[in-house]
Amino acid sequence: MNFEEIINAMEDLVENAWSLPLSGGKSVVDASQILEFIEDLRIAFPDEIKRSRQIISQRDDIVTRAKNEAEAIIGAANTQAQKMVSQQEIYLLAQQKAKEIMTTAQNSAKEMRASAVQYCESVLEQTEAALGSIRNANNETLQKSAAAVKETRSKIRHTQV
Repeated sequence: MNFEEIINAMEDLVENAWSLPLSGGKSVVDASQILEFIEDLRIAFPDEIKRSRQIISQRDDIVTRAKNEAEAIIGAANTQAQKMVSQQEIYLLAQQKAKEIMTTAQNSAKEMRASAVQYCESVLEQTEAALGSIRNANNETLQKSAAAVKETRSKIRHTQV
C-alpha cells in the first residue's frame, strides 16, 4: 500500500470506530490495526522518498535533454544558414527558416521544462500532503523528510522556465 491508501484506511478505521457513550466523542479503535498501519507507513516511507528523488532526477534529465536538443537544432540551423550565404535569395530563406527552427526549439524547450516542473511540483505536493497528514507523529525522520520535500517544492517553484 502507498501512503495515501494507508492514510485512507486509517481514516476509515477511525470513522467506523465504535463510539463510547457519554465520552464526549471518544471512540474505540483496534490498536493492533493502528499499529499495523503505522508499520505499513514505515515500510512505505522510503519508497515514497525514492520515488520523489527519481522524479526530481527525471525532471533534471528532461530539462537537460531539452536544452541539448534545442542547442543541436540551433547549431544545425546555424550551420545550414552559413552554407547558403553565397546566394542572396537562398540566404534570406535560410535565415527565416533558422529563426523559425530556433523559435520552435526554444518554445519546445520551454514547454518541456514547464511540464517537468509542473509534474515534479504535483508529485511533491502529493508527497508533502501525505507526509503532512502524519506530521503529528513524533518521528524526527518523518519531520526531516517533510521539510526536505517542502524545500524541494520551493526550489522547483523558483526554477526558471
